[in-house]
Amino acid sequence: MRVFLDAAACKQADEEAMQRGIPSPVLMERAAYSVVEEIRKREFDLSCPVVLCGTGNNGGDGAAAARILSEMGYRPRVLLFGDPEKYSDQMKLQLHILSSCPAEVIRCSKEEDLKACDSATVLIDALFGIGLHRDLTGLFAEAVRYVNHLDCPVIAVDIPSGVNTDTGVVCGAAIKASLTVTFTCGKPGLFLFPGTVYAGEVVIREIGIRIPENLDRRRKLYNVEESDLCVLPERDESGNKGTFRKVLCITGSPDICGAAFLSAKAALRTGVGMVKIYTSENNRIPLNTLVPEALLSVYSEKQWEEDQLLRDMDWADIILVGCGLGTGKTALKILKTFLDHNHKPAVMDADALNLLAEHRELMRQPDFPCIITPHIGELSRLLEVSVQDLKENLISIVSRSADESGVVFLAKDARSVVAEPNGRVYLTTSGNSALATAGSGDVLAGITAGLLARVPEHPLAAAALSAFIHGRCGTLAAEDRSEASVNAADLLDYIQRFS
Repeated sequence: MRVFLDAAACKQADEEAMQRGIPSPVLMERAAYSVVEEIRKREFDLSCPVVLCGTGNNGGDGAAAARILSEMGYRPRVLLFGDPEKYSDQMKLQLHILSSCPAEVIRCSKEEDLKACDSATVLIDALFGIGLHRDLTGLFAEAVRYVNHLDCPVIAVDIPSGVNTDTGVVCGAAIKASLTVTFTCGKPGLFLFPGTVYAGEVVIREIGIRIPENLDRRRKLYNVEESDLCVLPERDESGNKGTFRKVLCITGSPDICGAAFLSAKAALRTGVGMVKIYTSENNRIPLNTLVPEALLSVYSEKQWEEDQLLRDMDWADIILVGCGLGTGKTALKILKTFLDHNHKPAVMDADALNLLAEHRELMRQPDFPCIITPHIGELSRLLEVSVQDLKENLISIVSRSADESGVVFLAKDARSVVAEPNGRVYLTTSGNSALATAGSGDVLAGITAGLLARVPEHPLAAAALSAFIHGRCGTLAAEDRSEASVNAADLLDYIQRFS
């Protein structure tokens, strides 16, 4: 499992390293050497390296990298930006050391000076680091646009200049790097969109900074890796179908059968012992054909009976509700019955969440372990927050909402965020655009319910691992087909690799 730190946490980590006796120049030297080492490892053409340096410590990293290149026999060209009066102490120190080296130093004060980049065979971006929280303007913005039109590898130091460390939002303009060498751990902005597009390949280098133990939990994010699947219990060789638990899928409506099929099949692929689908009678024949392994419990829209649903809920160990359920009168009755009587661990998706958004009187903190799996549109309606705000502040909004609601959130987007109440927050980086297809969310809901059946006491783990598995299924399916041609049903064939 990897850890990502936001800008405030990174600053705290730097300060604690210095308090432990590691001087700032030593940290800067290690960072600069890491950048140079990664460049040389890739055998980039170093006949004309150009380094862009800002006024802060990120600029100091760049100046130190230029000096190291010079000591190795290369002839770097260094472009200095900003008011020298605003140089940080470390930037001043590194420039002083650099002055004794055969490096060409140019103070960049006008757009014409940017032509010094034209002959670059490799360019190091050390304009702005993790502390940037304003839009780039003036010559800085011009420099970014100029660099982005160059035909040479661009290496960003810690984070591409112009990318917000915490959100991945572009601050007016941003360097589009081929490679980003970041230090100690990942930063959210390197993996959230659109920042991840600007970061290129991301390499994390250790430079002697520890992750602080007393961090505010909101300052630290976790990232699931394949090795984390080991938390799932191994199957009992002497077990039976009851051992591996029973999932009730309250899914499908007269017009939507596919959601019930996809979610039920995904739950079965994840290792559930038995699945029962509670659905409209219209879906009996297609579901018997598509999912012969599942039990069916069908209801009539005209003569809906609560008792049947209550019996099915009593049968189940885990309940999934919402995929293709619809938002009509019968669907509302079903959801009310579920909310009033359920005490089992549950996953709520799609129309269950749309109904909650329409009927806010139903919203209350559940007295059962609950995971909700909204996409951005559903989340916007549920929280009454604009899609734009969610895109720019997804981590903080989801984390806060989990605290307030008492449920585990799995907020689906190009980068999904998973958060538990007053606990950990996960950022999922697996997956690709192959998952942006109808029915993909139903597969994820089924995987989530299936994993919840395996670890019912750990809904956060179920949610985080299901988001990871779903993303990996998308990646594998795209490798066998293409991102554009993957359908939701294709994902089902890859779940078995992780269960």
